[in-house]
Formats: sequence, C-alpha cells, structure tokens
Amino acid sequence: MNKDDELSSIISEKMINTYFQPIISADGQSIYAYEALSRGPSGSILFNPINLFEQAKQQQKLFALESICRTNAIEQFTQQQLPGKLFLNISPETLLQPDHHRGFTLELINTFGISPEQIVIEITEHSPTHDYELMRRAVKHYQGEGFSIALDDLGTGYSSLRLWSEVHPDFVKIDRHFITGIEKDKVKRDFVRSIVAIARSVKSQVIAEGIETLQEYETLCEIGVDYLQGYYFAKPSPTPSRSISKSAQRIWQQVKDSREVYKDQGQVGELKQDIIAVTPDTLVEEVTALFEANEQWFSIPVIANDTPVGIINRSSLLEKLSKPFGRDLYVKRPVSQILDSQFISVERHMRLEIVSQLVVQRKRNKLQEDFIITEQGKYFGIGQVIDLLNMMTEIQIKSAKNSNPLTGLPGNFIIQDHINQLICNKKPFVVCYFDLDNFKPYNDQYGYAKGDVILLCIAQLLQKHCQPEIDFVGHVGGDDYVVVFRSSNWQNHVRAALDEFSRQCLSFYKPEHLNHNGIWAEDRFGEKRFFNLMSISVAAIDSSCSNLDSAATVSSRLSRIKAEAKSTLGNSLVAELSGSMIHLLSPQEQHSITEHSYP
Repeated sequence: MNKDDELSSIISEKMINTYFQPIISADGQSIYAYEALSRGPSGSILFNPINLFEQAKQQQKLFALESICRTNAIEQFTQQQLPGKLFLNISPETLLQPDHHRGFTLELINTFGISPEQIVIEITEHSPTHDYELMRRAVKHYQGEGFSIALDDLGTGYSSLRLWSEVHPDFVKIDRHFITGIEKDKVKRDFVRSIVAIARSVKSQVIAEGIETLQEYETLCEIGVDYLQGYYFAKPSPTPSRSISKSAQRIWQQVKDSREVYKDQGQVGELKQDIIAVTPDTLVEEVTALFEANEQWFSIPVIANDTPVGIINRSSLLEKLSKPFGRDLYVKRPVSQILDSQFISVERHMRLEIVSQLVVQRKRNKLQEDFIITEQGKYFGIGQVIDLLNMMTEIQIKSAKNSNPLTGLPGNFIIQDHINQLICNKKPFVVCYFDLDNFKPYNDQYGYAKGDVILLCIAQLLQKHCQPEIDFVGHVGGDDYVVVFRSSNWQNHVRAALDEFSRQCLSFYKPEHLNHNGIWAEDRFGEKRFFNLMSISVAAIDSSCSNLDSAATVSSRLSRIKAEAKSTLGNSLVAELSGSMIHLLSPQEQHSITEHSYP
C-alpha cells in the first residue's frame, strides 16, 4: 500500500495511537499536565509523527488528521481520568486553513465533559507563517473560549520569538536543543536564563522539554524554569504514570536546600522587605491609608491567589490624587483600575547581577521603582532598587579585596567562608584541592607570562567542568585551586578537567621538551635535575563520609591527602572516604598526557 492510500485508510478507520507524556511542576513533586502525542499504526512507516503529518500536509488532509488526533486524545484523557491539564498540538497551517472548523475543540470538550481551563492549545510551527494578523485572531479565538495557549520549540523555527511577542502565550516551551547538555554549555544556560527572565516580565510560564539526564534536570531547577518534561521523568505512554519518581523528588529537595545555603551569597531574596500585599478589589482609600501609616514603603504589591498581578507606586498614586478632583475620582475605586501591570518580578534565588541587569534595562522613568520577589511564582516580598545598588556595591568591593588578581576567582578568605557556611547549614559537599605539578621549573624555563597563561587555563577549565549554579571555584594562590562540589557527578567533572588539561598541556611545551617528556631545570636547592611534564594532583574529601567541623579542619585533612596524591606520577585523584584514602584514577588516566600524539 502506498503512502497516499495508507493515509486515507488511517483517516477513514481512525487508526491513531495516542501517547501521553507528563509535564512536571517546578517543585518536582507533582504532575502539572500531560501532552498528547499522536502516532500512526504500529509497524507502519506513518507511525512516526513527522512522516504522518508531513504526508497529511502534502495531501491537504491535515485538518482531517488533526481532528481525529484531538478526538482520541480528549477521549483517552477522560477515560483514564488523568489529573491536571491536557496539552493538544495544533499546527499553524491547520489554524490558517479557510475550511478550519472553528469551535471544533470546544464542541469536543463539551461532549466529554471537560472544561476549557483544562486544555492548553500547543502551537507547533514547522514552516514560515507570514499572516500574523490571522494567526493572532485564531489564537485570540481560542483564548476567548477559555483555552490557554502554549508556543512550542521556542528558539527554533521561523518565527517563534516573534509569535511570542505577537500572541502573548500562557506557556512557552524551550526547544530541546537548548536543554541537551545545558550543564556543560554556558551559552545555553544564559539563553534559558534570559527566556525565564523575559517570561516573568510578560506573564508567560516556561516549560523545558527534552530533559534526559540528571545533570540537565539539576541545572534547569537552579535556573528556575516553571515546568519540566522529558525522558528523564517518563517516556510517552498510552497509559502514563500519575506520580513523580522518588529520585526526581529527592533531586528537587537537594536543589531547594542548596538555594537556602546560598541565600546570603548574592541572591535577591536577601533584599526582601515584608510589605503587606493587597488584592485587586481593595479600595484606593485603603491603600492610601497603608502608605500614610508606613512612610518607608515606596510601593505595595497587588496579588490574586498569592500570585503578583500588579504594583502600586506611592509617587504615581499621590500624583493621581493630587490632581483636581483626584480624590473624588479614585478613592472609592478598586486598585485594579490604577495598578501598574508592567512590573519586574524575580524569583528569590535569582542572582543579584541578573536582577540588576533587568532593572537597568527599564525605561529611565521607571529605574527607581521597586520590584516584586517571588518564590515558585508566589509573592515573597518587595525589593527596593536602592538596596540592590548597595548590595551590589558591597559584593564588588568584597570580591575585589578577596579575589585573585590574575584569575578573578574568589581567594582564600571567601573559600573558607563558603565552606564554613555549608558546614553550619549541614549541607553535603565535596572539596577538591587542585595542585599543579612541576609548574615552577616550567615558569623558570618559559617565563612568568607563559606561566600566567597556564594558571588562567586551569581556572577556565575548572569553571567549565563544574555545575556553576551550585558548585564553587576558588583560587587559593599560585598554582593551587579549590572546587567545592555540590553536584552529584563531581568525579566526572574532575576527570574531564584533568583529561582536557592533559591535551592542552602539549601545546605549552617546545618540541624538544615534549620529545623528552619533560625539562631540565634547577630545583629549589639550585641543583639541576629533570622534571616531568606538568600534571595535576587532586585531593578530595567528602563531607558525608567525614567529620568536618570547620574550613580549617578541611584544609588540614586535605594537606595529608594532597601529599598522597602528589606521590603518584602524572594526574592523580585521591579522596578520603570514610577515613580511608582511595586512588580514583586508573593508571591510564594518570599517565594520559603521554598517550597523546605530539604536535
């Protein structure tokens, strides 16, 4: 049977298989919704949805196919009594077709007894759409019927970002390209972080899809996306799970704990002011009385169901009331009629640097206005710009005083303070001390300028091979570095850093030194002797396996472990686990530098 006939048979006999994939809430504790995914008959080339819908598009049968898909999805969703919302995929081509049956989805849900509030229309775009006015009218039609709108594959396609600005969707789904390997890619992290910040300001919610690994999940939790979806939680299934795995719940708890640890280390939650919030139906005269009783308040938040919907600025309110007949016009009105809905809202764990960037991007006449701080989208407190500026200044001064002038990394004082805070808060961590072997003879032979290049290289490698949202990189001084890992895969990070250093190290030496696997130079006693090529010795200690009461204790214990690590030729990683020192690198990994071809 050819594809044309097979598609006609699928449509006439309604041979569509419906799968559901859960969308997880940001707290990792519950299922927020299910996305319905349609497939053709098993064993058919049209089982693949890409082939199926492409064939329907070519035969001008897209609406007929999607009608069956939608019907099956809603029917299965109701029969299984799945909790939460249902995401239904709709192609723009279908929405824009002249014969599109307006009201079809509303008729379907009425038939199956579902309310429009449970349905999210997910728009997936695979080809150019130029008629934005028609697209906007179609979306507004769905919104007018009570449906929410989701924009799929944000960051890809022909017009996803423009559509976001045109149709103001309730949800935006970030394409999996930006999610895959996000823990290793700063550009991807910055992109997702920017999308989350924009979404907060335009009242959209962010769904990260395509999550397949623990590391991706941990990173996205730290960035603060609203919802999560991917194989890590569950594969699409005709009969999906109704609950979250215990492992996923545990990871979220660890991330939540780590946020608490860092709340005094540059997060905006530290600026919180406990200002009473009002509801949209509160009268203006009541808000005026609150301002009169609290002279230090510059603004009052307006919330509905614990979620910020606006802000009332003292100066703006007083300006309205001071005009002729101003009090008569406004005092008996609800604040919903005068609130400012264009306010900045940020999550409490967001870094102060990012919040500062959001503030300075506002219009000049809004630069000094307060911003709202939330926790998981709920009102948490008010932040004032003057407090933000003061805190940023303090951080910059402290950082300048206690950072290494070459690498810019936190110095010994900040390292110790960081470790002491973790111990005080009883949070698990692993401290790794990185000591560069045979650096002094290299520095003497090649000069301090090239030596500085090596030190900067190591700083960049350690920052690259860690999870920056929760791990900490410091520079003790000279060729000594410390990384405090809170990410669970710390050994993989260390191995990756050592392996990359071994490869880069080959470019630092002259051919004759590479041929001899080292250089002749004077030792500390002025005697000429042979030194191997540079390598890195790593000493590690796990707080969960050791009794650590202070940063001083950690430093003392690491000194003994480092001596053991440096006794090994080449790269080494020695850890103290439950009182025993264990070599964690294989002989091949220890001598990996000699395994590479010389340039």
